[in-house]
Amino acid sequence: MNFLEVSERIDGLSIEKRAFINGRYVNATDNRMMEKISPANGRDLSGLASCQQQDVDAAVAAAKAAYSSRVWADRGPDAKKEVLFRLANLMEENLEELALLDTLETGRSIRNYLYDSVPKAIKAIRWFSEAVDKFYDHAIPMRPTAFATVTRESLGVVGLITPWNDPLVVSAWKFAPALLMGNSVVLKPAEQSSFSILKVAELAKQAGIPDGVFNVIPGEGEVAGKALALHPDVAGIFFTGSSDVGKQILQYAGQSNMKKVGLECGGKGPFIVSDKCRHLDEAATTLARNMFYNQGQICSAPSRLFVHKAIKEPFLEQVLTAARDYVPKDPFNPLHEVGCVVSLEQRRRIDAYIAQAVDSGARILMPAHDAADLPGECAVVPTIIDRVGPDDDFVREEIFGPVLCVIAFDSIRQAVRLANDSRFGLAGSVWTDDLNEAYQVSRLLEVGIVHINGYGDDDNTVPFGGVKESGIGKDKSLYAFEEYSATKTVWTRFEPMPFDN
Repeated sequence: MNFLEVSERIDGLSIEKRAFINGRYVNATDNRMMEKISPANGRDLSGLASCQQQDVDAAVAAAKAAYSSRVWADRGPDAKKEVLFRLANLMEENLEELALLDTLETGRSIRNYLYDSVPKAIKAIRWFSEAVDKFYDHAIPMRPTAFATVTRESLGVVGLITPWNDPLVVSAWKFAPALLMGNSVVLKPAEQSSFSILKVAELAKQAGIPDGVFNVIPGEGEVAGKALALHPDVAGIFFTGSSDVGKQILQYAGQSNMKKVGLECGGKGPFIVSDKCRHLDEAATTLARNMFYNQGQICSAPSRLFVHKAIKEPFLEQVLTAARDYVPKDPFNPLHEVGCVVSLEQRRRIDAYIAQAVDSGARILMPAHDAADLPGECAVVPTIIDRVGPDDDFVREEIFGPVLCVIAFDSIRQAVRLANDSRFGLAGSVWTDDLNEAYQVSRLLEVGIVHINGYGDDDNTVPFGGVKESGIGKDKSLYAFEEYSATKTVWTRFEPMPFDN
């Protein structure tokens, strides 16, 4: 697509804003709707259904009825795989529309959605579909008179609450393994990014997913999300978002039916650059790409740079140079890598942290840019905050914007100690040409994912998730099937068979 084609498609885009319950689009209770403005072009996107308790009840009831009928749950892996593959194919046929919907709603660049995010979601669905029959149960012969099987069985109705920063990718990471394990799904997307998954719901029906098995209920987190997490007929609730909301999800699960919980929450990734690193240019470009691409709105972003004091200044110059490629521009131009942040509210939140840093006496660095080229109020220029203290709020809290905090260290031990002094533990990195140093740091970092001389490496075959307040459980890989299932042990007794000696 070129820029003119994008503009024409955006102008003629038909957007479904109703909830999808039991195989059809429906209005929310009392026709309640949410007001929305596109961060990309200021277009009024109001009218998205704002689901209430009654709507959540209806979606869960439909999902429960579908699960009880076993119309989906009892299908074999090959049959489920066939349907999910059809869904992936339909998403591929509608890739441009899905990308346009997400750009319009979130402000992320159309280039990113066309060539990275939406294809990645499609690839994840296909990967899970191919992998489901490799997720084996176990048979355990105990003795001649006893035999045990350990199987993984579907949970029933599962609730999925997904974020706005990568809507279809994270949704696919959750609904694909959930469906393939035989569950029925009620998915509540973020208020800021509901249009694309509502389109996917229609495609899922076309692909052959039975009515009631896949439901989408847009709405406010404090209403629809809370109702879903508290619902007694929901057997599992799986959430991606902030750590503070993740804690609330845990409370709701305990207050209701002790439902299974999976959380993928915030991060404040440490990026450690040792004085034994010989490839500083590669480290700088890797840091800039993973920190600033999508305006820093990535939970695993390496937002804390720990760099040896002997190399700090030249390294920061290299990072600053690399950051020029991530200055935000018109998100609808397919040539542009970076668009806007998701809302004016998010922009103001980021600005407040930067202002706090200025007030504290920190040094603020930004790449050269022309303010006239910035795409409106929701754009934030990549920002590096130097000369910070490890206890400053903007160093400890997840800003969720293109803001990198810099801390110099004297020894690698000090770097590890500072890196671990965080309530988060999602991803981290160490750059060094000393193999022993790399191994020891990777072992000691309190995170779920460690990159050695790299960052952002990603594949469906490996799990994604953190420790501490970054979450519980894993997305992606065969481990995801464990999240959406429960273990059952079945003992079978036998009579001994006599033999003539």
